[in-house]
Amino acid sequence: MYTNQRTISRVLAAAVASTGFAVAPMPAFSTALSCAGGSFSVTPDGKGNFNVNCTAPDSAATCSLSASTTSLPASGGLVTLTASNCGTVTSWAKNSIQIAQSGNTWSETIPANTGSQSLNFTFTVQGSSADSVTITEAAPGSTSPPPTGGAISCPGYASTLVYDLPWTAKSLINTKGFGNSAIVVGRFTTPAAISTGTGNVFSAEIQQPAVFRSASISTVPCDLAGTGVGKIAVWNGNTKGPSVTYQVGGTLSAQTFLTGGTRAVLQPSTTYYFNIVNRNFDGSPSCTASTCEMILQLTKATGT
Repeated sequence: MYTNQRTISRVLAAAVASTGFAVAPMPAFSTALSCAGGSFSVTPDGKGNFNVNCTAPDSAATCSLSASTTSLPASGGLVTLTASNCGTVTSWAKNSIQIAQSGNTWSETIPANTGSQSLNFTFTVQGSSADSVTITEAAPGSTSPPPTGGAISCPGYASTLVYDLPWTAKSLINTKGFGNSAIVVGRFTTPAAISTGTGNVFSAEIQQPAVFRSASISTVPCDLAGTGVGKIAVWNGNTKGPSVTYQVGGTLSAQTFLTGGTRAVLQPSTTYYFNIVNRNFDGSPSCTASTCEMILQLTKATGT
């Protein structure tokens, strides 16, 4: 806060007549003051003066544009952009070309990269001020870097717990703060190579009470419908949470999504999201404590 203090002296008027009679001081007069863009308060100091405190308002929040991911594999994928603190949005642009959208969010599926070099897509939002974010799409045949954390905020949840799972022999994390109002988003990117065997995405209880959980593997963060893969059912947390056995590329004679385990085909060079919530079969909250923590583990597919 910036405070500007100014003292205003009370005006006194006195007339001394030739007869020696004095006119009493005139009462203090009122005055009108203004603080541009702020407010002020007036207090007397007991000496006939008034202290005026002019307080400027806090600086306005900065316009910010965030993306669900800033790194895409060569196969492309969905990008969701969210503008915050930008006031009324008047325009969007992609690589300086206008997009027919004026709301606070924009989603676009970036097609596969058919060139020989990586591609950059710079999105810009214009409102009370402007901000930009750049999405990089890997070149075909390159090894996609693991996605980076953050930049995901799932609507309808008080917190979004984003955990990146690097494509190593085994990636393991423990959740922190996983209550009914939170959603876990485990994020990983498959390699360009097609696997010769299977891998596993696994979750399990690490803290009582045991609960039921709903989950999906999806090409979209926050999504529980299993976009691009298929919905995973609810698991009883007494033994383990949602778990998926997968392969990269190829086909399965039948993909099953049943309580107790699933098998799925994931595509090469694609970012997937393992979205998990503490919800029962009917969608009701299942965690009866402040948090119900779990482990989240990715074991990469053999042959990759």
